[in-house]
Amino acid sequence: MNYMPTNGSWGYSPPDYRSELMKARDSEKRALNKNVYMLAGLLLLYNIFNRILVYVYYYLAYIRYTGSFTPSFRTAVSYLQENGLTKGTGFTMTANLFIVSVSALGLVTVAQPIMKIKLSDMLKPYRGTLKDGVLWTPLGITFNILIGLVAGMITTALNNSGIAVPKADFSISSPSKYAIIIQLVYVCLIGPFIEELVYRGLVIKLLSPYGKLLSAFMSALIFGLMHGNISQALSAFGGGLIYALITVRYNSIAPTIIMHIINNTIASIPDITDALGFGKGGDISLTIQIIVLFAGFYGIFVMLSQLLSQINSDEPRCVLHLKERIVVIFTNILLLLYFAYIIAGYITSFIKANVGG
Repeated sequence: MNYMPTNGSWGYSPPDYRSELMKARDSEKRALNKNVYMLAGLLLLYNIFNRILVYVYYYLAYIRYTGSFTPSFRTAVSYLQENGLTKGTGFTMTANLFIVSVSALGLVTVAQPIMKIKLSDMLKPYRGTLKDGVLWTPLGITFNILIGLVAGMITTALNNSGIAVPKADFSISSPSKYAIIIQLVYVCLIGPFIEELVYRGLVIKLLSPYGKLLSAFMSALIFGLMHGNISQALSAFGGGLIYALITVRYNSIAPTIIMHIINNTIASIPDITDALGFGKGGDISLTIQIIVLFAGFYGIFVMLSQLLSQINSDEPRCVLHLKERIVVIFTNILLLLYFAYIIAGYITSFIKANVGG
């Protein structure tokens, strides 16, 4: 091959690496933006399904108790409220179970065959799933508790300053065998499974090709915000961050489903025992949490650094810098619309708690 200049030019021209790099950057930016659009679209769709199914559930409940149908949603709600049917835990937990289960089914139906997003790979258990789930549980619970303490201090400060902070209430009202069973099924089994599928499986499946640590942070952020109140949002972000790191480490939500079930079961002990008339549930839960905290602190100081090192060594090679990928994610119009929808819920709940209405 002749490398000598010919007619004032070189006979061999090296590739234009700058041009190729720009093409690769543009291609990666488009691919990431596409995945963020799909993610935001699915999250919005999940919330739309939830909204619609609230109406469906109330209509079905009205038909169940009256044997007739009314086209007026207000009539259905008024009847159920006037007869005290909406106040019991059995009613609300059955509603939650119906709404999130059908919504998740609808979401998977759209994600897999239509958007070609295969979540089945992340659902597959592997040898050692149970052991890994139990092993990492103390770390997740400890993060949850520590950030929950910070959230509690913030909530207390706001309440002391005259600002009422909305919070969730999972105590069992009108206790019955059915109410207790349905709360256990929803809070300790179905809820964790669906939340892991949506907020770990879906988010990380779409974003992890562009950074595992970045996808873990986004998963925790979205998971925290979806809880709808400051106290739960902050603690859920802490625990959710550990869940997300475990998910990207093992490329599976199987261990985090186990972690989530154990966490919710421990947290539910006081409510369940109170409903059964056994007043020591709080003490039992506190004792378990203290024991778990010792293992959790070991996890923070020893296991967490190893976990982060393993994830970091397995990070995908991206053309875009981290800051550029963050900009792509947080300037995505559809994702911003999703965040606006979620934040609007926080604002509305604050207004209701402090002004009324």
